[in-house]
Amino acid sequence: MEALPSMWRTELMHPLFVHFPVALLILAAAVLVIARFNIFPKQRQTLHCAGWIILFPGVILAWISVYTGIQADGVVGREVCDPTVLEDHERFAFLTSYLFTAAAIGELADWFLKAKTWWKGIRKGVAALLVVLYLGGATGIGYVGHLGAKLVYQQAAAVHQPSEDCSEFE
Repeated sequence: MEALPSMWRTELMHPLFVHFPVALLILAAAVLVIARFNIFPKQRQTLHCAGWIILFPGVILAWISVYTGIQADGVVGREVCDPTVLEDHERFAFLTSYLFTAAAIGELADWFLKAKTWWKGIRKGVAALLVVLYLGGATGIGYVGHLGAKLVYQQAAAVHQPSEDCSEFE
């Protein structure tokens, strides 16, 4: 009788961590874009603060997800039928993490420099750039998730294939 593999395998750490930054960063992007467009003027400062509280842990967890993805790649990279999907997934995960990291750095720069006279002249341009970074990052998350789903559901990456009689569950 074949034993079930452990749930704490290296390649399973990635899906354990990846869903948190997906949720946090998409929510942060939505909240911060709404704050930047001043859609709710009375709540603008509250939205901006809430967006920051969501953005920074999301960026940290995104990089943890990239790291665990690299670890998983070492295990499942030899098992998938089409490794180009895995490489695209990794490349776009890096790109998406860079976009949100740049947005977080831009938010910090805007906050630290908002009182500077020279910064006021470029502040609207920075705000527009941040909106582009958020929209690009959110789009990137969607595409990275699509590629990850292709890996799992089409190529069974890191998925245990039970025996025909399912004897390992007895």
